[in-house]
Amino acid sequence: MKNLKSGLIATLMLLGVTVMAQEKQRNGGQQQSPEDQTKNRIERLDKELKLSQSQKDSIYVYALDLSKKQQEIFKNTTDRKAAFENIKTVRQSTDAKIKSFLNPEQSKSYDRMQEEMQQRRQQRQKK
Repeated sequence: MKNLKSGLIATLMLLGVTVMAQEKQRNGGQQQSPEDQTKNRIERLDKELKLSQSQKDSIYVYALDLSKKQQEIFKNTTDRKAAFENIKTVRQSTDAKIKSFLNPEQSKSYDRMQEEMQQRRQQRQKK
């Protein structure tokens, strides 16, 4: 259970960083606002989990808070390792809140999505 939790947390951290990097490239080097990042994340989750409008609205609040905190942490920290540790804590809390709005089937799919992302990241790191 701890390994699954750790893997999920690491996946979420890497997802956030990856999404931010990709969006930065798409925007000609400009970083997206936390609102835009959150909107994109909710769209991806909705596509995969088929969220209700109520779920999207509830999850958006926590995902936006996470995006804002991530951005603030990266702005105020020069030590990337320390930044990732701080974000890890915030992500754990946010992930638990997000999962509280999902039904059991969505929660399983969410976990599966996170595991798949973690595996893809590990493969890229090996290259």
